[in-house]
Amino acid sequence: MKRRAFLQLAVATPVVLWTGLHIGATLRRPSLQALTNYLERLPLAQLQATGDWGVSEIFQHCAQSVRYSRIGYPEQHSRLFQLTVGGMALAAFSTAGNMRHSLNEPLPGAPKLRATVPVDVAHAELISELEQFIRWQGPLAPHFAYGRLSKAQYYNAHWLHLQDHLQEITLV
Repeated sequence: MKRRAFLQLAVATPVVLWTGLHIGATLRRPSLQALTNYLERLPLAQLQATGDWGVSEIFQHCAQSVRYSRIGYPEQHSRLFQLTVGGMALAAFSTAGNMRHSLNEPLPGAPKLRATVPVDVAHAELISELEQFIRWQGPLAPHFAYGRLSKAQYYNAHWLHLQDHLQEITLV
């Protein structure tokens, strides 16, 4: 009986520690409202993108991601992917406190980003989507890669995603 208890403890301990780290990482993020306030203060005329997408395309992409968490993503990875690779990726990003992903990869099935959209229009769309998400009381759609997420998990995922993309926007 003691051996069985030891084996259960040996298996459970890493799972409990990993879960605790993941939850703790999620809870220490600044609020999406603080991020929205930051975005509202950006001097749009002085922004420049350093990657493959322009500032407008970055804002459009982030707005799409936030919107799809409410209305549903156009395409989903398999449930197996979501439960394995996707879930582990989100847990790793959350624990690390930052996300590293391809910054020029469109969301699967999303409409093409348009470089001709004025920055102020894309900026207003992103802020509107964030504000709608913050107020949203309805059910949330499964994330295309991470699967079903609670609102707190989506807050975390959106925060990490936006922070990763905002690294490619600088002041000139």
